[in-house]
Amino acid sequence: MPSLEPAEITAGRLHLRPWRPYDVDAVHLACQDPQIALWNRLPQPYQRADAESFVLRAAPAAWAEGTGTPFAVVDATTEQLLASIALIDISVSGEAEIGYWCAAQARGQGVISQAVTTVTRWGFGALGLARIEWRAAVGNDASLRVAQRTGFTVEGTLRQALILGDGRRVDCWIGSRLPTDPPPTALPPREPR
Repeated sequence: MPSLEPAEITAGRLHLRPWRPYDVDAVHLACQDPQIALWNRLPQPYQRADAESFVLRAAPAAWAEGTGTPFAVVDATTEQLLASIALIDISVSGEAEIGYWCAAQARGQGVISQAVTTVTRWGFGALGLARIEWRAAVGNDASLRVAQRTGFTVEGTLRQALILGDGRRVDCWIGSRLPTDPPPTALPPREPR
């Protein structure tokens, strides 16, 4: 895959940017949240060394190798870390998967819905993607609501197709967006807390 130039996107109150070395502590702190641990593919327990590996090595490598676009989602004014979002497993055939987590203090404010809408629009426009896939462990209702609000079509359930950070293999919902799908009609409503 050709390398991707790291991008920065400002979308209203959110600023999406590549990860920076000073984000390590904020990532480590955010990933101590039990909800992030429960639903994501992050190592468990999540150590500071895991945050360093992600921010300092894995995220820059994804951009350089053209396989992913890991963004820090920060408050456009204060730079406070709100969330993480990425297009991952970008293929030469124009497909990618979207993945995200939201810091506990930013939940219920529409951060992830706005970030997903922004990244999918950017992925179709700037990267020319043909399909963006979404997956979430069955039971992750908050992620399901975000996918539905942001225009993803839920296509079904894959049996034992997702391995979470603690090694559990679980069923997952799968959905997708295509560039020809209608955009969400309005700014997505806020996620419930």
